[in-house]
Amino acid sequence: MGKKGTKGTDEAFYKFLQVSKEAILKMVGIERGDHYEIQTETLKARKISPDVLAVPQKGGGEVVFIEFQGYADPFIRHRLAAAISFYCFQKRYSGPILPVIFYTESAYFKAALPLVMEDGDGSYGIRGRLKEIVLEGLKEEELLDIDSRLVVLAPFTVPKTIPGEELARRTRQWGELVRKVYADDVSWEILDIMALFLLSRFRNLSREEVISMLHFDLADTVAGQDIFKLGEQKGLEKGLEKGLEMGLEKGQLEATREMLLEALEARFEWVPEGMVKEIRQIDNRRALKGLIRFAVQAESLETFRKKLDEVRERL
Repeated sequence: MGKKGTKGTDEAFYKFLQVSKEAILKMVGIERGDHYEIQTETLKARKISPDVLAVPQKGGGEVVFIEFQGYADPFIRHRLAAAISFYCFQKRYSGPILPVIFYTESAYFKAALPLVMEDGDGSYGIRGRLKEIVLEGLKEEELLDIDSRLVVLAPFTVPKTIPGEELARRTRQWGELVRKVYADDVSWEILDIMALFLLSRFRNLSREEVISMLHFDLADTVAGQDIFKLGEQKGLEKGLEKGLEMGLEKGQLEATREMLLEALEARFEWVPEGMVKEIRQIDNRRALKGLIRFAVQAESLETFRKKLDEVRERL
């Protein structure tokens, strides 16, 4: 997971699906989610895959391909369509499918190009229809009407401009509901996931504020520790140099990579999947630092592409 995720939400969504697959599948119209197995799939040769697959295990049913989209990507629909095509070819599958994209924000939905590819005279081509859900466009009540376990996604349903006191009040309510609808042995994991969604949605939140709202210590969980490493990228929004200091502090190489990806996304709105993978393979902090400085002033993504190639050749 996390093949694109500069926000770290892909992996959290996958974990949420593992615990609450029936609730999520209800959102896309599948009532018997207990008949499905949640899995990830990396297709051979091309390394192209959707974020999550839901495969029916008992009787018939649609294979559900799910993307959780937390940033702007004009070709998200094309990428999902490509993943489906590869899956069907490599698995020799010709049965029913259900492609689904969850967008965390309406801006990311609007950024997606239509899945239409025509031939020269426009008489024939590829046209795809997807089920798309914009979480930002839903109301909290709508989520809970579908299934109360979907409260984990509630942070995406409130405005980013919500006053801090109101956000704290509602977050405490969400945390209480999580404890009611989830068993004790998984409720902490679910709160951990909700914390990541809160930090992704509301960039000004601090670790201490999240702990206070949800009444648990994120540092006690593995995913929580990852959250704080990724959270250091917020320094970029307060100034590049401060962000670099935070990212490089204590030799946290991963934080520096995340800051570079954040800088690219802020500059160009979209980072190609292949480029993300190449950046994640760089283990030289000095090189990453130079790339961050170059990214904020690069004229185009292609210009940065050339610089990245030069750096990787030298390493």
